[in-house]
Amino acid sequence: MNWVGCARVWTLLVGVFLTLQVGAQGVPFPPDAEAPLRFFSDASKASILTCSPGTELYSAFGHTAIRITDLAAEPPLDRVYNFGTFQFSEGFYLRFIQGELIYSLSTSTFGGFLEEYIRSGRGVEEQELNLGPEDIARLDGYLLAHAHPDHRDYRYLFLYDNCATRVITVLDQVFGSRLTVDCVDRRDSTFRDLLRAKLGGIPLTRFGIDVVLGLPVDAPLGKCGDAFLPDHLADELEGMLMDAQTMEERPLVRNRRELLPSMLRAAPDRAGWPVGVAWGLLAICLLEAVKSKRHLRRVLPVLTGAVGCLLAFLWFCTDHNDTRYNLNLLWAFPLHLLGPGLRTTSPHWKRSLGRAMGLAAGGTALLSLAPLTVSMQAFHPAVLPLGLALFLCFEPWRKNSLP
Repeated sequence: MNWVGCARVWTLLVGVFLTLQVGAQGVPFPPDAEAPLRFFSDASKASILTCSPGTELYSAFGHTAIRITDLAAEPPLDRVYNFGTFQFSEGFYLRFIQGELIYSLSTSTFGGFLEEYIRSGRGVEEQELNLGPEDIARLDGYLLAHAHPDHRDYRYLFLYDNCATRVITVLDQVFGSRLTVDCVDRRDSTFRDLLRAKLGGIPLTRFGIDVVLGLPVDAPLGKCGDAFLPDHLADELEGMLMDAQTMEERPLVRNRRELLPSMLRAAPDRAGWPVGVAWGLLAICLLEAVKSKRHLRRVLPVLTGAVGCLLAFLWFCTDHNDTRYNLNLLWAFPLHLLGPGLRTTSPHWKRSLGRAMGLAAGGTALLSLAPLTVSMQAFHPAVLPLGLALFLCFEPWRKNSLP
C-alpha cells in the first residue's frame, strides 16, 4: 500500500474515532442546566408512583417509579421512569450474593406499567408533585438523559441505592437547594425492624434474611433512612418543601390518590413456622441427651456449619456491607463441620474446640433474649432454641469423651 492509501486509511480511522467520541458525548449526563428544555403545557404533571408489595421475594418490599404526563402534547405524553429494571439472566443469583447486581433506569408507557400491577393484584398510589411546566421539563430532561444506554445502569444497593432512594437523589440533583428534605430523625427503629415487617408472609425468607444480615442493619434509621422502602418514601415526600426560602414556598406533594387498590392480603408481622421447627429440634436434642443417643445431634452441627460457611463468605468475600460483623456466626460457626469431638479417638484440641463452640452457641441463645443495647445485634426468635439445641449437641459440660 502506497502512502496515499495509508493516508486514506488513517483518515477513515480518525473519522470513525471522532464519530464514536461525538456519539458518546451526544447525551451528556447530568444534562447542561443551560440547555433548551422541551416545552410542557400547563396540563403537564409529574408524580411519584408507589406500588404495594407482592407475593414474590423481589416484590415483597413494593416499588417506586416516576411518572411524567402532558396530555395536551401532540402526541400525548404519559411516560413512566422505572429505576427497578434488571436482567434475570444466567448468574443472577451469584451476582446478587456477591453484591454486584446491576439495575437500570428504563422507560415505558403508563398503561404498560399499570397493566403489570393489575395482573398481579398489587395496588398503585400516585402523589402529584407541586411543580410548574418548566420544572417538569427540567425533571423530564434529567430523567431522559439518565435513561440513555450510556448512563442508565447503576450498582444496586438494597438499603441505600434502589428504586425508592433514587427518587430523592433525582429530586435533589434536579432542584438542589430549592428542595427542602426534612425527614424525621428516626432513632427508635432499625433497618432490620422494617425488613421484618415486610417479610411476615414468607417466613423462611424472613428467617434467612435475618440470619445473613449483620450489625449494620441494626443501626438506627436516622434521617430518611426508612426511605429505602417505597411506602415509607411516600410518607417522607409529604413532609418535603419546594422553594422554602422564597415567597413561593409550597409542599412538594400537591395531592395523593389511589389509582389501583391492592387485592392482596397484608402480610402479618410474625416470625412464623421456622420458630416452631427450631423448638421441635431442641425437643428432639433434649430427648436424645436424656437417652444418650446421637442421631440428630450428629447432623445438626453439620447443617449449622454449612450455614456458617455461607455467613463467612458473605462477610469476607462479597461487597455487601450489610452482611458484615454478623454475630450469628457465634451459633452457626463453620468449624461445626468438624463435629463435637466427643469420641475417645478425638484429639484433645478437637474436644476443646467442641466445648468452646457449644458454649458459644448456648451463650448466643441467651444473648438473643437481651435488649439490643446489650446484644448489639437483633437475633431471629429461632436462634434461642437453635442455640440451646447446639449446646446439647456439643455437650460442653462433659469432661470425658464418649466411647
